[in-house]
Amino acid sequence: MTRGAAAPILNRAVAALASRHARQATIFTGSTVLVSALGVVTTAILARHLSNELFGSYSFAVNYLAFAALFFEFGLFPPAARLAALGEGDDSRRVVGAALLVYLPIALGFSLFAFASSYAVDSVFDVHAAGALRAAAFLAGGVPFVLVAQQLAQGVDRLHVWSLTQLLFQGLFLVFLVGTPFGISITSALVLRMLALLVAMVVAAWWLRPLFSDLMRLIRTIGAHTRRYGFAMYTGRLLSIGTYNMDVLMLAAFRDGRSVGFYTLAGSVAAVAGIPIQGLTTSLFARMASQRTIGRELVAFSAVVGLVAALVVWAIAHPFIDLVFSSRYGPAAALVLPLALAQAVRGVTGVYNTYLSAQARGRELRSANIILTTSNAILNVTLIPPFGAKGAAWASLAALIINLAAHVHYYRRALARSAE
Repeated sequence: MTRGAAAPILNRAVAALASRHARQATIFTGSTVLVSALGVVTTAILARHLSNELFGSYSFAVNYLAFAALFFEFGLFPPAARLAALGEGDDSRRVVGAALLVYLPIALGFSLFAFASSYAVDSVFDVHAAGALRAAAFLAGGVPFVLVAQQLAQGVDRLHVWSLTQLLFQGLFLVFLVGTPFGISITSALVLRMLALLVAMVVAAWWLRPLFSDLMRLIRTIGAHTRRYGFAMYTGRLLSIGTYNMDVLMLAAFRDGRSVGFYTLAGSVAAVAGIPIQGLTTSLFARMASQRTIGRELVAFSAVVGLVAALVVWAIAHPFIDLVFSSRYGPAAALVLPLALAQAVRGVTGVYNTYLSAQARGRELRSANIILTTSNAILNVTLIPPFGAKGAAWASLAALIINLAAHVHYYRRALARSAE
């Protein structure tokens, strides 16, 4: 590339760095790095205090709640986020207020579900998490709100609220964990985690600056948009089943808590590879709500940064795991490469996913997620029983590559329909 040809690209990059979206992405990325660092500290504390089997049971409980939370969004909040993004001034804040009111019975319903379902988990999965889930159930109402808060923060273009309250959550969890007088067990760790998350989500709800006026009209409007496209997004998300969450559940069913512990630990290390691009794509939601196409530079940038980050994470994974978590967790290092590459693929997919979501393309998202679900289920059933955690890791990578191809296909179809 000549120097003259590179100049326009450089100028666009400099202009982009000065934008509000770049600042939001920078805050998101910086806070997510700190969240990851604090997460490493808390995970290391738990990994060193608990046996491999008990650490796996704790990891299962956390992922079980995250998986169950996917069902408690009901397609109500992507429309709320879009309405907030398209609103002006206080209109956006009124949408947030209506959405928060809608969420209150959802939080209660989730806590009741967590309590009731705890009586079945140990008999279905090879873990010992039932007691911890029951103890933490009525603090768990903040778990579904993690996704809701992110969507609303994207809609009002205040992504820093979500970013910094996630940092608050991890910081509180670390303080609670270090300062607990009850000792560290599965139960105490899960209760303290849910308490820290609930406090952080209450702060997030307040910081989004909701206005509680014109509530019934806005609730009806959210409901109408949910019927039009939000429920399609919801069913698509359920069909996707949150790739890593499903993997953890299947590992617990086909293998044991020890495999779950290795897999989730490797996943937390590999997740670092996806942070930079996740921050960029998440911050672009409000802009993409009124944008006609996705720039090719954004896709190429996401792919290159994701790949480089994945290779760096893989290179340092083994010594890092041995040093921080102890050599007992050394087998997790073998899982980092496919999971880090999966994060890179996920980052590129996130560009298309954010665009389709911002454009209210619920049917396209649902179709892409059906493909992800099908491929993920087939690959997991094929690879987990004979290969355990390694099979789950490579199945995730393969399924996410297929998912990326599906998102590109439905993005192009959406553009074609818009041009008609």
